[in-house]
Amino acid sequence: MVDYSLIFVSIHCERSPDAVPLGAAAVASFVQAQFPHIQLLEAHIDEGAQRIFDRLSRLSSDASSTTGTPGSSDSLGPCRQIVGFSLYSWNRKLSQTVAELYRKANPDSLLIAGGPEVSARPKGLSTAEGGPFSVLVQGEGESALYKILESWSRDHSLESGIVQGETEDLASLPSPWLSGLLQGTRGALWELARGCPYACTYCYESKGNHRLRYISEERFNRELDYFVQKQIPSVFVLDPTFNANNKRTLQILDRILEKAPDIHWHFEVRSELITRDQARRFAQLGASLQIGLQTADPEVSSRLNRPLDRAKFKQKIDMLNQEGVIFGLDLIYGLPGDTLKGFMESLNFAINLYPNHLDIFRLAVLPGTVLAEEASQYGMEYEKEPPYTLRSSASFSRQDLDRAERLARSVDFFYNKGRVVPWFNQVLYPLQKSPAQLFQLFADFMDAKKKPWDANLDPSYPASREAIMLEFLHGLFEKQRLDYLLPAVWDVVRFHGAWARALAEGITTTIDCNYDPDQLFGGGVQDLEEFCALADMNPTKIRVRPGRNEPEVSCIS
Repeated sequence: MVDYSLIFVSIHCERSPDAVPLGAAAVASFVQAQFPHIQLLEAHIDEGAQRIFDRLSRLSSDASSTTGTPGSSDSLGPCRQIVGFSLYSWNRKLSQTVAELYRKANPDSLLIAGGPEVSARPKGLSTAEGGPFSVLVQGEGESALYKILESWSRDHSLESGIVQGETEDLASLPSPWLSGLLQGTRGALWELARGCPYACTYCYESKGNHRLRYISEERFNRELDYFVQKQIPSVFVLDPTFNANNKRTLQILDRILEKAPDIHWHFEVRSELITRDQARRFAQLGASLQIGLQTADPEVSSRLNRPLDRAKFKQKIDMLNQEGVIFGLDLIYGLPGDTLKGFMESLNFAINLYPNHLDIFRLAVLPGTVLAEEASQYGMEYEKEPPYTLRSSASFSRQDLDRAERLARSVDFFYNKGRVVPWFNQVLYPLQKSPAQLFQLFADFMDAKKKPWDANLDPSYPASREAIMLEFLHGLFEKQRLDYLLPAVWDVVRFHGAWARALAEGITTTIDCNYDPDQLFGGGVQDLEEFCALADMNPTKIRVRPGRNEPEVSCIS
């Protein structure tokens, strides 16, 4: 029997600890026992097709020279190379181009494609339709790939151009982490469950399997031990609704607290399912949560098959804040029936919940979703190729979408990357502006002053963003005749910026404060107007530097 070399290609959208080829590794580990010559090729979209193809060709050539059945005349024969591609919205076109280049250079190779794009929009991918892929796998790929490889290795036959994957029993699947295929030196993705009990119309899961399936307890414990042994710094748990089962959630968190409290954990949770016991454990673990708000308009949310009770949502988020849990919220603009005004109201609602960060996205009308079927009802015009983003709708014009995108960029620069959470509302209050109004004014300022957005900031000078924000606030307070508050504003912004840099980057900062720091920061001051009316200025030089557990502040003069 001929030995086959399998290469799984995963093209990531960005370089980050979360860029892990977990899907490819999960499928590869399932067939590893029968087809042991497996390699994972990780690439990034900024490399381009030619460079990725060159890397794939070198890997393929190396595999050809090291695999094969010793003494077999056909061990280096044709059709021995099998290459699999994981197709997502961000890499579909690039993956297809790389596969075309490889197909041209290796016409007898077996090329396989799987992933969300194959399940949702297979048209034009297979060789039967002019594409580069010999066979497509829709749905979960473990058993499907095994059948393809078994058939191909036996007589080079394929039953169909499209193979439907089975609903796998997760408890019986091997671990991609314990297989040796993944290293995870910077971070790990961890799949504890598949399936989602919800059916949000914009999500691929809306037509997926809603039955939750879990990995075995034995595998959970062994993988957790592996993460601890390898000293993996952070783990992103992929379950779409980690807290769907309260009892299981608490058991998992207790086990993590016992075995791996020093790893940073990230979970996606559903707000209405949060309990006080969950919140306390999340806080004790120092975990980061991501919560999908999407919109604060109950009517818009109902169109997504995603009922929203604003009061209950706020109650649950208040619980997280009371327990000191780190969390972020998601918003989407361009949703069915939503407007620019409605999006701005959602933005205000979200910011007033004190999230650590706010991730904002333009609506993507993903193929294969319920929303794609309903798009015409809302007059939606959207890109028919990845990333499938909305161009306009009956309620959200092209111009308004551009305005919302501008707001989203402003939020990311100012709120998320500006690390403003400790002081945002304190500085916003005397301006008598809503959060959305402030972000709009900041975007106007950036455009008028031709200030650099993120791509042009000096990475060696983390305080450069702070300098831009202070210039904006200085002009805004002066315009509203609140310049008497500026010394306190400067102190608040610079102190918290120095604290964040000491904590995150290990940078020491010296600050010339206008007020006694103990007065401004030691007494829980919230109202800057009241503080400035009662306190006397007392210029003081302080140093904020990294400490053992938290930054240290010392008075210099």
